[in-house]
Amino acid sequence: MIPEGELVTVPLPAPDLVAVRANVCILKVAVTDFAELILTTQLPVPVQAPLQPAKVEPDAAVAVRVTEVPLL
Repeated sequence: MIPEGELVTVPLPAPDLVAVRANVCILKVAVTDFAELILTTQLPVPVQAPLQPAKVEPDAAVAVRVTEVPLL
């Protein structure tokens, strides 16, 4: 017997529809025609930058600091 004032929860009924899932694998094939030898050229030949001098370490130097005071 259920006490007065309490609610009773009943499970929901099972759905009438049945879901079916099927995984289908489709193979796609593409045929490619290619040459045995491919040559590429670029015409006209682009102008190249001139050769740059090699980097060298600078000689040792002496630093001098000069501060000027404005005349009043």
